[in-house]
Amino acid sequence: MLDKAFQTATASVISIITLFILTRVMGKKQMAQLNFFDYVIGISIGSIAAEYAIVRAVHLVEGLTALTVFTLFSLVISHITVKSYKGRKILDGTPVILIENGKIIEGNLQKTKLNINDLLEECRQKNIFDIAEIEFAILETSGRLSVQPTSQNRPLTPKDMKIHTTYEGLCANVVIDGKIIDEHLTAIHLDTDWLHVELSKQGVTDCNAVLLAYVDTSGALHIHTKNNDAPSSNFLL
Repeated sequence: MLDKAFQTATASVISIITLFILTRVMGKKQMAQLNFFDYVIGISIGSIAAEYAIVRAVHLVEGLTALTVFTLFSLVISHITVKSYKGRKILDGTPVILIENGKIIEGNLQKTKLNINDLLEECRQKNIFDIAEIEFAILETSGRLSVQPTSQNRPLTPKDMKIHTTYEGLCANVVIDGKIIDEHLTAIHLDTDWLHVELSKQGVTDCNAVLLAYVDTSGALHIHTKNNDAPSSNFLL
């Protein structure tokens, strides 16, 4: 009995250490921003580690091999989602607008498998109790709801100060990871020629150097170029 208890304890310690190492290798996304594949892989890895710790028929090499394979698969998926915009759309999905200009989009609600009570609860958690006060509510790929209140119903609102405001809408992402999003340009009645001219005005001659570029509702182009240099000091450590 004591021998079995010792073996289980030893296997458990090995499992915990292995899980810690593999989780560090996979990165913080496994804990902070689960997508479908992260969720499945996380559950699978936890199940494998538990089986190894308890079931004597599972040998050390078999357990570690299975854990390593699942981890490598997770790393491959992560690499694809980081490097490929199309791969990111396929694997992570795309944000879905659930409310636009105070109107619930029922088709998108059904598409995301949410019911009206779930949506209302999420809005209340954003301190919004009236759908009419929402300009846009977007279900992100992480499963979280982002809410943009109407311009007159935001903290310290112009409405309270009796200041007239104009419609703002959403910014349009036109370059992501160096790739021009043609459909977004078309949607806002612009083209690649306009984009290249605007990029050159801001000193950018190669789209591959752009991490993110978006057009705000006033028509101005905002650019964030790629920068792999780490900050000289990390005050968050």
